[in-house]
Amino acid sequence: MRQPAARLLAYAGPGIPIAAMGLPLVAFLPPYYAGELGLNLAAVGLVFFLVRALDVPFDPLVGHWADNTRTRLGRFKPWLIGGGLAAFVATALVFFPPEGVGTAFLFLTLLALYAGQSCINVPHTSWGATISSDYHERSRVFSFWQGGHLVGLVLVLLLPAILDGVLGEDAPGAVQAMGIFILVSLPVAILCAVIFVPRSNNRVDHPKIGWQELKLFFGQGELRTLLIVDILFSLGAGSLGALLRFFLEQSRGFTDTGSSLMLLVFFVSGLAALPLWLALARRIGKARTTGAACLYHMTLHVAAFPFLSGDNVGLGIVLMALAGISFAAPTFLLRSILADFNDAAKEKGANDRIGLLNAVLTTAQKLGYAVPVGVLLPLLDLAGFNAEPGAQNTPESLFWLETVWFCVIPVTLLPAALFMVFLKSDRLRHAASRAA
Repeated sequence: MRQPAARLLAYAGPGIPIAAMGLPLVAFLPPYYAGELGLNLAAVGLVFFLVRALDVPFDPLVGHWADNTRTRLGRFKPWLIGGGLAAFVATALVFFPPEGVGTAFLFLTLLALYAGQSCINVPHTSWGATISSDYHERSRVFSFWQGGHLVGLVLVLLLPAILDGVLGEDAPGAVQAMGIFILVSLPVAILCAVIFVPRSNNRVDHPKIGWQELKLFFGQGELRTLLIVDILFSLGAGSLGALLRFFLEQSRGFTDTGSSLMLLVFFVSGLAALPLWLALARRIGKARTTGAACLYHMTLHVAAFPFLSGDNVGLGIVLMALAGISFAAPTFLLRSILADFNDAAKEKGANDRIGLLNAVLTTAQKLGYAVPVGVLLPLLDLAGFNAEPGAQNTPESLFWLETVWFCVIPVTLLPAALFMVFLKSDRLRHAASRAA
């Protein structure tokens, strides 16, 4: 059954503040704490990595607990409400730190923010898998889910510029403006989803998950492939997010405003291209479409490298728009394939573990985003790279920055594309849907 667009928009709403939290955590908060607040770059990278690492086992717990939740609101809505409250408080602390902040404060507040985000993100994604069981409609549901995240990315990037234009010198800094946006949008989005989207079915009574059921899931090559591909894609995206402002501003001469504009164009392009990838998935299947998106993104990344320059912002806009076309496709298609996998596993005798499975995929994604911050920033520090705004870096430190930027996407996305192109199980499901 085709779901009403209004219902899917309400469902997608919490993705706006979730994404608005995620972007600063990768691209803005590390430079903010290491640059403007003066914390050691290696220490900041280590803190972000440790918090991500500690958050990893929490996601599967949330997924498992959500699968076994029974309330009048269903399985997933209570988690959005509770997680929203925790994330609200933590956002206020992380984005508006007191004077003289140290690494201990950063560690504890980040840990609370990630915990709250997990309690929203895992149940919210899992909820989407229950809205429709149709092969193609499920992709449409997750395209709205992805669209909500992209809208959040776009709005959180636009807000600092809007406030600067309206308030002038009285405008808050970029990080604080993003914090304001999260604090306003988070309760509104969760409230709309809870009110206007039907609850998921209450959980079906089933035993606690055991080793045999875990072996049934993880013994299947499809799930292992999805996890590997999500890690590879997240490693690439996380590396670009961690290095973006450094690369554009220190290596290519963009201003702070110019680098934000490039990122904005990238996300808007990804949002506009969602219907194209949805149509392609209907035609050739989700897995092959994911592989095509990875290959396209890799090609554009390599081709654009020599031409990005702060001296030619117009060309930069064109290149970033072309590169952004494929940015969102793998993320929403992988979640749709995972929901199909859960249905297939249930047909083989497994219990409904969509919360746990989405948590495992979210964990893979977080690992992919954690490693670049925890590894690349300390390595850049060892190479003598100075993260402070306006710093003059040596040619050697810039060489290492540019080398990592250029190589990371081919190294991660080429194998990801090959894994997905040859994923047989999705081809069979796609063929069955076309024959029905």
